Amino acid sequence: MAFRDRLPSGRTRARLGILVLVLALGGVLTLIDQRNTLMSPGPAPDSEQGVPDYYLEGVTYTRFDDQGRVSQTMESPRVSHTPADDVTRAVTPHFTLLGDDGNRWTADGEHATLGPNANTFELSGNAVLHQPADNWQLETDVLHYDIPSQHAWSDSGAVFTQNEQRTRGDCFNGWVSEDRMTLEGNVQGFHPPIRQ
Repeated sequence: MAFRDRLPSGRTRARLGILVLVLALGGVLTLIDQRNTLMSPGPAPDSEQGVPDYYLEGVTYTRFDDQGRVSQTMESPRVSHTPADDVTRAVTPHFTLLGDDGNRWTADGEHATLGPNANTFELSGNAVLHQPADNWQLETDVLHYDIPSQHAWSDSGAVFTQNEQRTRGDCFNGWVSEDRMTLEGNVQGFHPPIRQ
């Protein structure tokens, strides 16, 4: 009889069961409430330019001209924007630049900085400008591009390569719509003889 007195009564067991059920339900509701925090990416990286107001991963930007035609695309694994200077930064971007006359050039680099209003961009770190139709490419440290005028330029040393020909200069200018380019300043070239 002493053992039976130590067991909780049916009413006490029901109360304990309800308490356990309420605690379990509270735990589940807390997890549901916290799931957005648990599943969201970490904090945005801070930089000298301030804290980004957004950053995107796996991005493809497409820019259209006044007639609604595609004029430029940019692909990047990570893009961030800082509102303090209204600049967008991209990591290992790949640009496709389309001229008004249908010419297509590509540009790649380690980093890109798109200026305010995204009318200009700067590629830095092993920047390469490639013109597929004539199979030439230009390599430089920093490449600039003005979108409205479709003008690419570099004020640092540039190497122009087409087939086995290589030409080096102190600065470069290229116009996508006109499908032309120039190298200036201390220009030196290597043009191997044509093999018969």
